[in-house]
Amino acid sequence: MPVSLPLLELNPAEIIFAPFHDERIAVQLPFTVEAGVPRFRHAHYWDSTKLIWDHAAVGDTVGAISLELPELPARFDEYIFCLVLPTGVSVRFEARRPDGWQSLGDAVEGRGARSEITRAIGGWRVTALRATFRVAQPGPGMVGLHWWGAADAALARSLAAARPQYDAKWEGLILPVEEWGEVKFARGLLFDAADLPRLRAKAVKPVWRAHLAEIEKRARESLGLAPETDIDDYLPWSDYRYLRAREQGRATWFAEPVLCALIGLLREDTGLIRHALRYLMCFAHTRHWCQSAESRARGSTWDQRCFLEEMATTTCALLYDWLHFALTERARDLVRTAIWDKGVSVIQRDMVKWEYVYTMNQGPWFCRARIFGALVLEPSWPRVRPYVEQAFNDLREGMDHYLLPDGGVDEGVGYFSVTLQAVLPGLLAYARASGHPLSEVLPPRLALSGRFVATMSAMSSGGVLMDGDNSNDRFTGDTIAILAGLFPDDVYPRIAQATLLQLRGATYYRQYMIDGPFAFIAAPDDLPAPECVVPTFGVLPHTGQLTSRREMTPGRAVRLHLSGCKARASHTHFDKGAFTLELDTTPVLIDRGVVRYDDPRTHTMKRSELHNIAGPVRPDGGCAQQSSPEVAVIPEGQGDARRLRARVNLAHVWREVATVAEREIVADDPGRFTVIDRFSLKAAGPVVFHLHSRVPWVIDETNQRAMLEIPGWRLTLEVPWAAGLRQFQDGIDHRYEPVWHLECVAAAARNFELASRFTCETKA
Repeated sequence: MPVSLPLLELNPAEIIFAPFHDERIAVQLPFTVEAGVPRFRHAHYWDSTKLIWDHAAVGDTVGAISLELPELPARFDEYIFCLVLPTGVSVRFEARRPDGWQSLGDAVEGRGARSEITRAIGGWRVTALRATFRVAQPGPGMVGLHWWGAADAALARSLAAARPQYDAKWEGLILPVEEWGEVKFARGLLFDAADLPRLRAKAVKPVWRAHLAEIEKRARESLGLAPETDIDDYLPWSDYRYLRAREQGRATWFAEPVLCALIGLLREDTGLIRHALRYLMCFAHTRHWCQSAESRARGSTWDQRCFLEEMATTTCALLYDWLHFALTERARDLVRTAIWDKGVSVIQRDMVKWEYVYTMNQGPWFCRARIFGALVLEPSWPRVRPYVEQAFNDLREGMDHYLLPDGGVDEGVGYFSVTLQAVLPGLLAYARASGHPLSEVLPPRLALSGRFVATMSAMSSGGVLMDGDNSNDRFTGDTIAILAGLFPDDVYPRIAQATLLQLRGATYYRQYMIDGPFAFIAAPDDLPAPECVVPTFGVLPHTGQLTSRREMTPGRAVRLHLSGCKARASHTHFDKGAFTLELDTTPVLIDRGVVRYDDPRTHTMKRSELHNIAGPVRPDGGCAQQSSPEVAVIPEGQGDARRLRARVNLAHVWREVATVAEREIVADDPGRFTVIDRFSLKAAGPVVFHLHSRVPWVIDETNQRAMLEIPGWRLTLEVPWAAGLRQFQDGIDHRYEPVWHLECVAAAARNFELASRFTCETKA
């Protein structure tokens, strides 16, 4: 039977014939997976087909994938292979011709990011392609297959050379400075021209002076950029998972123009204002507000959701609102049409197409741009008013699902920060435009979130725990500062100053958000000195988090945290029952968090054994992995300034390998605690107690005792049940710094009760 593959056009010169990234099509592709090591397997995800293995030795061929191939149109002379290849993994491509398998060139070494590999097709009839993967480092791994395609190389070069060119003048669109007249806003989303004197006075207050200095520094640095040189069919973007090789390396446009516009208005700096307007014109002249042709391939409906459309709409709405006075009527109409055609309409589609977005961060996040965009359109397009109300109602519905009854979220504090970074400005704008009191438009459960923020805070003020998909150990964005104004009697003012730009610095999340202006606009004029807000004891019975902070002596504290989750939690790891330890403000037994999503290591960082858990070992020697939590896994306990009792039932997440699984933490004074792990396994085997730290342990001669030294503290571990201890450097944490992994191994059995004793001692 003839092989049939889709031929999805990216542009007139390039096609995709194997869209491994499109799960609707990938499941139908005629490919086979050949295992080279045990448990080499594939799984279809929403954005790629993953090839996964749990263990391999140096030099192993972990596996291969073969794709049956029909005859391609003769004009294509080059194969394109798009995949995410980790460092330490190589791939070799072959083509099956009438005389057998022939190499398509040298193996390619992974660079820890998406690779785009091209190979000449040649004159032979090819009936199949094969990719074989080999590893140069031991352990688990994963390759992401995005797509395989073909190109007419000469035509592709011609199309690239034919890109339109724009200069910085934008004649007929940006008014000459002498024609600007008085500052007049289009709508006043968050403030208007009458508020500028008040904001200028706020800008010189001690708390905000340094914050504004960081914004101004970044704004003025952008004056050296010429955004017009990066105008193409798709927006510049910094997440390389979905970018063609030729589209990488362009500076994003989302934040800098808003920073320029804000500082330009505050300082009455026409140069910064005009630079912001240049960015606005670049948006208006970009064909699609997504990241690449993969989201617009003919014959495919795949996309990465409307994140970029949301960010572009938010940026353009703010710029249009604030700088309306400096645009010609033609430019105003051009921007309004772009906001609708390229932004709001796409966001509307995703909000009606994808029901799941109402249960997690995405739906509420997307609604900010729907509110901003429709509000700035309304004076000229009054029939968009129902879209504003629909966006507000959808945002509230999403937040009623997202915020749990205890005020927490299931996605960790990093996602809480970036989600509220979008939601709060949207609600502020809606309240201003509708005339409703702000208290009436806020999600009711938001008033309970201070408890979540305190429980998930680190001992250092402004710091956070790394639970889930969190890549930053501080509160991110403007969320806490805005909440400090909304809830002045809660914990937010006590940490808000520590979350401002001068203390926080740049983060990975900066690519996703406009960082700094919303805090300045909406937060209180004055904020108190930051302090620690971690409670003596706190438990979140719906979010599934338990924390304890106990002082050994005044100013010297031991903080333990035990993690669980709600049912079907999002952006979570296979780490239920994991605990972390802080001594004073130093994380000692750590949660690694994650790194950038376009770094393939972020996926392996979710594995069970890379957290402070106890877990069984499979018969093949690999670490068993927890199963996804289909029911809630909630720690329970009691605690005070001296004692702690905590317990979590883990049988559900270990259901594939155990009938009983439980962790208990017992402490009768701040300096000592015992972690007790109980298992009844379905088949006899070893159990390993895993611990992770940034410095190595000193293991004594008994091989049942180890000591960890950090400034001001000594941590001693005693594991009399262990058959042996071993440690090694094992991967990285969210800072891209190496992590030491200590394994305490219990001899094979079916039933276990492992009591691991910890002693914390202060040093001068």
